[in-house]
Amino acid sequence: MKIPIVNEQDEIIGYKDRENRHSCDIIRITAVWITDENGNILLQQRKLTKKYNPGKWGPAVAGTVEEGETYESNAYKEMEEEIGLKNVSLIKSQKFYGLSNTGKRFFQLYTAQIPRERERVNN
Repeated sequence: MKIPIVNEQDEIIGYKDRENRHSCDIIRITAVWITDENGNILLQQRKLTKKYNPGKWGPAVAGTVEEGETYESNAYKEMEEEIGLKNVSLIKSQKFYGLSNTGKRFFQLYTAQIPRERERVNN
């Protein structure tokens, strides 16, 4: 799978296989914070088999943007893949640049609200 490599203005400058990117390459990440109708934030615990941060708690959905995707299309894809959530509107939030132990990235944040009875979308 190829992922876009971007410059400091978040403009695509090329594509690389995910495994071949360097820590100096800037990539794109989406994260979706899901709330119920009362504004409570719903979290997800990462699988213990994940390469990075196994078992840690975080946004309900997150993913790396792939070639041919926008931030928004990636967020919708990740919601369906990770927690089975479809037909929910996203609200675009802030985008920021960050540095972590695994590299440089732009994070595009979204929020989505689901009705209380849909809190458990996967068993």
